[in-house]
Amino acid sequence: MLSRNDLITIYKCYIRPILEYAAPAWTSGLTKLQTEKLEQIQKRACRIILGNDYTGYSHALQQLGLKTLAQRREDLCLNFARSLMESNFRDWLPSTRGDISGRNTRNKQKLNTPLCRTNRLKNSPIPYLVTLLNK
Repeated sequence: MLSRNDLITIYKCYIRPILEYAAPAWTSGLTKLQTEKLEQIQKRACRIILGNDYTGYSHALQQLGLKTLAQRREDLCLNFARSLMESNFRDWLPSTRGDISGRNTRNKQKLNTPLCRTNRLKNSPIPYLVTLLNK
């Protein structure tokens, strides 16, 4: 029988990376059902790790020192967007409002939100990353 710490390590090293692979590319397009199905995998892992000590998902996350997968995906996307701002691919993101208007306003550091006429574009990665950076 493996210890609880070994099971957590196995989950973090082998299972969770598969669930989060390339998350910035697909997170914005997830449906509610897909998000719940991903979260069910982590719930199942928490039940296996805690065994009879499992009382609820939020309690299990707290006890094991984990975040929900939705929180982790948002953090991953935000870190990716910040690294994109400082990389050679900065031109993938829109200009800041200050660069466009030339005015010194409170929102001059925020990125110009792209106009999205369709849901497909609205749920694509770039508008989602811009929204995260502007929070």
